Amino acid sequence: ISVNQPIFGAYAAWDNVGITFANSSTVGTSPYGVFVDTNNTVYVANKASNQIQVWLSGSSMPTRKITTGITSPYSIFATITGDIYVDNGYTNNRVDKWASYGNISSSVMQVQGACYDLFIDANNTLYCSLYTQHQVAIKSLNGNSSMWIVAAGTECNGSTSNSLNNPRGIFVDTNLNLYVADCGNDRVQLFLSGQVTATTVAGSTAIGTISLDCPSDVALDGGGYLFIVDSNNNRIIGSGPNGFRCIIGCGTGNGSTSTQLSSPSTFSFDSYGNIFITDQGNSRVQKFMSIPNTTYPLSVNQPNFCPSTTWYTDAITFANSSTAGASVFGVFVSINNTVYVANQQTNKVLVWFEGSINPDKILSGSLNSPYDLFVTSQGDIYVDNGASNGRVDKFSLNSNISTSVMSVPFECLGMFVDITNTLYCSTFTSQQVVKKWLNNNVLTSTIVAGTGTAGSTATTLYNPSGIFVDAKINLYVSDSANNRIQLFSVGQLTAITVAGTGAPGTITLNNPNGIALDGNGYLFIEDCNSQRIVGSGPYGFRCLFGCTSVAGSAPSQLHSPTTFRFDTYGNLFVADYNNGRILKFILASNSCSLSYNQPTFCSNALWYSNASTFATNSTIGTLPYGIFIDGINTVYVPNKVSNTILSWPQWSTTSTSNSYSNLSSPYSLFMSITGDIYIDNGYSYGRVDKYIFNTSDRVTVMNVNGSCYGLFIDINNNLYCSLKNLHQVVKLLLNNGTTIPTVAAGNGSAGSLSNMLNSPQGIYVDSNLNLYIADCANNRIQFVQTGQLNGVTVVGNGSSANITLNYPTGIVLDANGYLFIVDSYNHRIVASSSTGFQCILGCSGGGSSASQLSFPQSM
Repeated sequence: ISVNQPIFGAYAAWDNVGITFANSSTVGTSPYGVFVDTNNTVYVANKASNQIQVWLSGSSMPTRKITTGITSPYSIFATITGDIYVDNGYTNNRVDKWASYGNISSSVMQVQGACYDLFIDANNTLYCSLYTQHQVAIKSLNGNSSMWIVAAGTECNGSTSNSLNNPRGIFVDTNLNLYVADCGNDRVQLFLSGQVTATTVAGSTAIGTISLDCPSDVALDGGGYLFIVDSNNNRIIGSGPNGFRCIIGCGTGNGSTSTQLSSPSTFSFDSYGNIFITDQGNSRVQKFMSIPNTTYPLSVNQPNFCPSTTWYTDAITFANSSTAGASVFGVFVSINNTVYVANQQTNKVLVWFEGSINPDKILSGSLNSPYDLFVTSQGDIYVDNGASNGRVDKFSLNSNISTSVMSVPFECLGMFVDITNTLYCSTFTSQQVVKKWLNNNVLTSTIVAGTGTAGSTATTLYNPSGIFVDAKINLYVSDSANNRIQLFSVGQLTAITVAGTGAPGTITLNNPNGIALDGNGYLFIEDCNSQRIVGSGPYGFRCLFGCTSVAGSAPSQLHSPTTFRFDTYGNLFVADYNNGRILKFILASNSCSLSYNQPTFCSNALWYSNASTFATNSTIGTLPYGIFIDGINTVYVPNKVSNTILSWPQWSTTSTSNSYSNLSSPYSLFMSITGDIYIDNGYSYGRVDKYIFNTSDRVTVMNVNGSCYGLFIDINNNLYCSLKNLHQVVKLLLNNGTTIPTVAAGNGSAGSLSNMLNSPQGIYVDSNLNLYIADCANNRIQFVQTGQLNGVTVVGNGSSANITLNYPTGIVLDANGYLFIVDSYNHRIVASSSTGFQCILGCSGGGSSASQLSFPQSM
C-alpha cells in the first residue's frame, strides 16, 4: 500500500499550532488535494493554475510542476514505484498517469466528472470518488481497458446503506475494505470487500462515535484507527482505543490563525505522523507536527485510598495569613512533597521543602495577583499571571526568573499539566478551559472546554475553576456556578456531568472549586460555599472535612476553601481562602481489607457516660437487635417489625428506609468492602441474602436453619453466621458455587465444653482468621483459632479475666486486638486494654436514662 500509516499511541497528539507549508501564492486559491508518499514527497493539486506541484522531502519550494493537459485537478495519488495518478475529470473525464519521473501522461481511466479523491489498493486497483455522481468507481490497472465499474453508490443521491450523497475522501485498507467520506450524509461508510451495502462507522447515525458535518477525507493509521477531515466543522477527528476525539482545530471555529482551519478538504500523513492539510478556505497547505508518543510522568500525587480511609478532622495550620497572605487561593504539593503557595498579596510564590516549617524559597517574577500554580515532575513551576497580564509564567527548575509560556484571556483559577506536557488553564471569567502544548515556543492557547459564553448545557461552562486531567487525557472541570463537575472525554467538547446538579445519586454541590482524582479514579471535591471537602468511593460520596457546612476558623472548620492537593502519604493540604491559611489534614487510617471500623484506642480512652439518642422505636421498631457501621460511617439498622433496613449517612439525623423483597424479621447485616449488603433472612426463609451495591438485585448466598444473630465476612471472603437456636457458627466461602455452609464452631448441642456453644450471638473474625464468639448462655467469650473446632474461653466463665459476664451478646475488636463486649444482662459495655477489663458504658445498672442501657444486644 502506497500511503503512510503511522502507528500512534492511545494518547497521540499534534501541536495545535500549524505551520504554513504553502500559501496561495504557491498553491493558488482553494487548493483541494494533497498527498504525501512513503518517501515524504508532498504533492498538491493546484486547481487555480491547472497543475500538480511536487516538493521533495525537506524542500521548502516546489521541485517539480506537472502541467501538461490538466484542467482543475482535485486529487493525486503516488505509488511506491513513483507513478503519479492525477484527477483530470472536471472537463476531460479521465484520470491521467505520469510514469515514474516521466514527462508524458497517459489516460488510465475514463470517468464522468472530477475525482474528489483517488486511491490505489494492494491489488493495483484504482478508485475514484465521483462527487457529482454519488458513486465510487474502480478499475484494475493490470489490464489495458480504461473502463470502470461501480464499487459503491447508486448514481442517485441517498442516505440508505447502499447509496451515497456527494462522496469525497476514500481509503482502502489491506483487506480491500473501502471507507468513504459520505459528505452529504454527514457520515463515514465502510463497504466490506466486494459488498455494495455499507455500515456507518462514524457520524450521527453511528451511535457512540462522533457528530460530523460534511466529512471530506478519511484515512486509517497503522493500528486501523480512523482519522477524518470534518470539513464544515473546520477540524480533524481521530480515533483510538478510547474512542473518537478532536485533534486539530478543536473549539477554535472557522478562521485563518495558525490554530484554525477553514473548510479543510483533504489530508495526508507523512512517515513521521505529521499531518498535511489542504486548508481550502484559507488557500494554504498547513502542516501540524506530531507530538512524540513519549509521555511524561503525572506530576500530581494520587494516593490509593481505601473505601474506609479516614483523616483526622482537626487540621494543622501549615501556614497562616502572615506567610500565605490574607486570602490564599493556590496551593500545590509536588511528588517530592515540596509545598508551593501563591501569595496574592505579595505577588510571590512560596516554597517549603519536605519537613520545613518556614519557606525555603521565595520567587518573585512579574506576577500580579496569582491564583493557581502547578509544578511538573521536572521541577518547573507554572504560575497564573492572567488577571492583569493575560499570561501564564514559568519558573524553570532552580531559576528565580520567570518567562511567559501561554497567553490566556483572564486569570487561571485552575491549572494542570498532563502526561503529554500540555498546559491547561481554567479561565473563570471567560467561561472556558484553554490549553497549549509546552514543547513549542508559541504562546497561543486553544479552547478545550466551554464556548466562551456562560451556560448550563453539555458544551458550556459557567465560571469554571478547578481542573484535573487523568492519565487518559480526560478533563474534569469544576463548573462552579452550575454546581456540577463536568467530564470532557479526550478530544470531546461535549461533557457529561459526574457530580452535582444533573447527576442524580451523587451529591449536592454549592460552588465547587478544587478537584482531584485518587489513584483509584475516585473524585475528591472542594465544595466551597458548603465549607467542606467531599470524596467518592465504591459506596458513593461522603463528606470528609468541614461536614457541619458552617464557615469558621476552628481547626475542624473551613471558610470558602479553594484548592487542595495530596502529598505522597495521603495527607491533604487545603487553601482556606477566607481564613488566610493553608491547612494540613493528616491521614488517620487507610486499611483496604476491612469494610468496618477498627479505631486505635489508648489504654485510658473514655466515652461520655451520657448518650444521645440516635434513633427511637418509632424509627427502628421495638426490640431492635443488629447494627452495622461501614467504613465511611454510614449506620445500618435492621427493623424487624417493618422488615426493612434503615440507613443514615455520616452526619445525618434522618434515616432512609430500604425495602428488600421477601425479607422477614432480619436480625443482622454486614456490608462488604465493595458495598454489597448481606442480610439475615433466616427466620422464615432459611437463607442469607446478598444485595449488590446500589441495586435491588438479590442473590441467596447461604442456606441456614434459622436466624443469623451475627454475620461477619473475613479478609478471605468467608461469610460467617451465628445460629443461636442451633448452638453453632457456620461459614461459607463466597462465590465458590455452593450455598451450603460448613461448621466453624459448636457441635449443634447446647453445652459448655470446648467444642460446644449455648445460644451464640455476636461473632467477630480477626485478621488472622481467628473466630471470637459471644457464647451467651455460657456467659463467656470463646476464641476459636483458625482451622480449629475447639474453643478457648478468653473472658467470662472458665477464664482468668478480671470480669464476670452475664449473657454477652455482642463483641468487636479494636485495632490493637482489645475486646469490646456487650454484657447484655448486666446492661453495660465492657472493654479490655493493657490494664485489663473495665466497664466503659452503662456502669450504673439498667434503666432508660441517658447514662443507662436495658438489655443491649449489639454494637
